[in-house]
Amino acid sequence: MRSLRVVLVWSVGFFVLALTGCPPAGAPGDPNAPDGGDSDPAADSAGDSTPGAADPVETFDEAFSGNALKITPYRNVLTGEEAYHLLRRTSFGATAADVARAVDQGLVATVDNLLALHPVPAEIDALAEAQEDRLAERWLVYMIESPNPLHERMALFWHDRFATSRRIASDWRQRNLPLQHMQMLRRNALGNYRQFLLDLTLDPLMLLWLDGANSPKQNPNENYAREFWELFTLGRDTLYTEVDIRESSRAFTGITLLYPDDSEQDPRPIFDLYNHDETDKLIFPERAGASNHDYITVTDLTLAQPEAPRYVARNLFKYFVHNNPSEEVVQALADQFVAANFEIAPLVRTLLLSQALFSPEARGAQISSPVEHYVGVARTLDMHVYSEESQTDVLRWLADNLADSGQELMNPPGVNGWTEGAAWLEDQWVMQRVEALARTMEYGPSRTADLPYHLLPPVSQWAQREIRGQIVDAIAAAFHLPLTD
Repeated sequence: MRSLRVVLVWSVGFFVLALTGCPPAGAPGDPNAPDGGDSDPAADSAGDSTPGAADPVETFDEAFSGNALKITPYRNVLTGEEAYHLLRRTSFGATAADVARAVDQGLVATVDNLLALHPVPAEIDALAEAQEDRLAERWLVYMIESPNPLHERMALFWHDRFATSRRIASDWRQRNLPLQHMQMLRRNALGNYRQFLLDLTLDPLMLLWLDGANSPKQNPNENYAREFWELFTLGRDTLYTEVDIRESSRAFTGITLLYPDDSEQDPRPIFDLYNHDETDKLIFPERAGASNHDYITVTDLTLAQPEAPRYVARNLFKYFVHNNPSEEVVQALADQFVAANFEIAPLVRTLLLSQALFSPEARGAQISSPVEHYVGVARTLDMHVYSEESQTDVLRWLADNLADSGQELMNPPGVNGWTEGAAWLEDQWVMQRVEALARTMEYGPSRTADLPYHLLPPVSQWAQREIRGQIVDAIAAAFHLPLTD
């Protein structure tokens, strides 16, 4: 019986790995598609209506019948497969009950419920806090147990884009700064992008990571100014020049960390006017005049450039939908982002309601990261961090396995975050994923250990040959995996 349990646990890993494998050939984002997966300019406008002509009535008679190049709303009625697809993209995974609820409620109500911020039960907060400075375990508790999975997934998205590592906090006085950074990401994940950037600029861990805390006016450090545009707001080699970087680095001077005499208090950011360069800076000279810029006005000047909302729109589309949005779609999303005063949630809502998300090109078009993969399995199989062993040893081993799979939470490899896509499927990472998937906790309403017995035939029948097939069918059904004879 023990060997069958082991085989089943490992089988779940390979089942789900198949589900999150490479996109089908020719799908958006497929590197083997013609022209390296780039969209055809002629096809980019294929979803547009002829000027002056009425749009044809779209019936969406079949599942996944949305247009990959349209962000107009899909139908409200969802099939079970469409509901599971939506919940995998937004909530990591979903139980059969979650899928049934989404089908019953419809697309709009489901998406609005995902975007809402629900109170986190006190016992979940207590369990997370019990992990203390073990931040990977702490965040995994919220990812697996929180009633706000979309918020946690968006925080993970920003953690990769605004990559900052706990390893920079080497002074014991900085011990709480990684936790503060994680909380900052989770707080802003679906909030206002402008405020997010301001909070990021003043975040103590970021000030250490990109040397913002050591940038006096006599010797400005260019690291943060460069990454602020290249990684956070505009994209590589977009609009800014080396001269712009030098000018903006002067604008970011004066921010530093104050270390209180009381060792129990954490360092906090301050704006030291004495160390701020008060002279005029000329940034984007073809678009704006010289001004006595500081970190706030540089943020506002950046967001005023059309490239900034397009950068965010493109990244979010690729994260939720597929890898080849048309320029028309990106611009439409960017216009909405600006009109909403850079609120993130409305932009995400548009993507989650869109035809593009429910197009054949979006289905199975992404490769999950190790963390997304494991949490998706946990949420699909209704797994919980319930027992004392799960809350200590298993959670620690899981975090170690995920780190060995290439993704250690709160410790990305560098400023560019993690390498995504097919890189996750390299041999060195895949076997560690399976090791992580062997870290089972407690399953189902009765919190049974070892296996998801609530989904399987009675254990007393497992020796029967036909029952073994039913076990495979049950696991495949949980993950909506098509099987062949």
